[in-house]
Amino acid sequence: MKIQTTVTRIKLPLANAYLVQGKRPILVDTGASGDADRIVAALRRAGVTPKELSLILLTHGHGDHAGAANELAALSGAPVALHRADDAMARSGHNVLGTLTSWEARLLTPFVNKPFQPVAATHLFDGEMDLYPFGVAGRVIPTPGHTPGSVSLLLKHGDVIAGDLLMGGYFGGVLMARRPQLHYYVTDFSDLYTSVERILARIPRRLLVGHGGPLAVESVRAWFETMKKTTVHR
Repeated sequence: MKIQTTVTRIKLPLANAYLVQGKRPILVDTGASGDADRIVAALRRAGVTPKELSLILLTHGHGDHAGAANELAALSGAPVALHRADDAMARSGHNVLGTLTSWEARLLTPFVNKPFQPVAATHLFDGEMDLYPFGVAGRVIPTPGHTPGSVSLLLKHGDVIAGDLLMGGYFGGVLMARRPQLHYYVTDFSDLYTSVERILARIPRRLLVGHGGPLAVESVRAWFETMKKTTVHR
């Protein structure tokens, strides 16, 4: 049976969350601690109540994406899914950042790197995960690099929700939001490049990222080719 899919961006102070509506709705990422009320309001504007959510999917375990997971799970009763490689970080309530990639990252880190309420995901997975049982035509695939447990959601209609695989623009997407950039933090550059190539090989329509965006696939492809030629191997 064909499932019609729509995606709504929920713009939060530090990051984007996404409401994916298919046969049933799922929430991708939960923002930072204190963002639950904003997300609930956005769900209601889209005609969705928290109790209707079939799943809360975390693209990775950083506090600006997982910080309100506990509150939203309690409100909705939905399971919280997270890749097992980020489970320890989420349970600790402390971000593991990796290498800082720019002066902007050094400037912003003291303001955004805050402890968060520890999150114990109820649905841990290691490889790919089919979202059809949750009412969405799509798959979750591992795309490590930003964190070891980073994942992306490939929707059948062509969009990719890529978390912090990349970011758009500067200062969290405030400036030039549609310009592809490395995220501020990378734990493994080799994994990151492989993950970007894996996503581009799927020929997506656009990348919906955790900060800024959306990113047109043509822009990402051109940026990535230039970056590979100009970036010293790390």
